[in-house]
Amino acid sequence: MRKLALIAALAGCALLAGSCATLSEDQCLAGDWAGIGYSDGANGFGTGRFGDHVKACEPYHVVPDQSVYMTGRARGLTVYCQPDRGFQVGRTGGSYGGVCPASLEGPFLGGFNDGRIVWDVQQRYDRAQAAINDAESRSDDIERRMREAEARIADPAVTDDEKKALRERLKGLRDDRYSAGEDRRQAIDLRDQADRDLSRLKARYSPVYGGW
Repeated sequence: MRKLALIAALAGCALLAGSCATLSEDQCLAGDWAGIGYSDGANGFGTGRFGDHVKACEPYHVVPDQSVYMTGRARGLTVYCQPDRGFQVGRTGGSYGGVCPASLEGPFLGGFNDGRIVWDVQQRYDRAQAAINDAESRSDDIERRMREAEARIADPAVTDDEKKALRERLKGLRDDRYSAGEDRRQAIDLRDQADRDLSRLKARYSPVYGGW
C-alpha cells in the first residue's frame, strides 16, 4: 500500500508539472530512493527525473542515492513497459520517451501504436462533435436574429425603407441558417462514422488490452 501511495503521489505531481517540486521535504529526509525510483519507473519517467529530485532535495541538504534510485527505477520500468500500459498511454494521447529496455520495448510499442489508433479516431469524433455544437450554436443565434428582424418588420413604427432592409437581412439570415444546418449534417455524418470506427476498435482491442 505504501508503494502504491508513493506512485500515486509522484504521478499527481507530474500532472502538475512545474507547479510543485518532485519531492517533499519528508520524502527527501526519508530517503526511500529505491521506492522513489520504482515509482518513477512505473510511471515511465526518464533518467532526467533523478536530476529533478536532486534539485528538490537541495534545500534540505539531502543528496539522493543515484545507484539505489536507478535500481528501483529499473524494477519499476518492468511494470510500465507492458503492452497494456503502452496501449493506455497511446489511447490517452500520451507520449513515449524511449525509456523501456530493448527486451520490453517492442511489445510496449505494439500496445502504444494500437492505442494511438484509438486516440486518432477519438480525436476525429471529438472534432466532429465540436463542429456539431458550433453549428447548433450558430443556428440558435441566427434564429434569434431572425425573430428580432421579423418583430421589427411587424412594428408599425418601422418605416418602409427600414422594413425593406430588414427583409434583405432576413434573406441573408435564412441562407446562413441553411449553411449552419448543412455544416451540422456533415459533422453528424463524420461523428457517426468515427463512432462506428471506435466501436470496431473496441471490439478488436478490448479482448487484448481490456475495456475502456
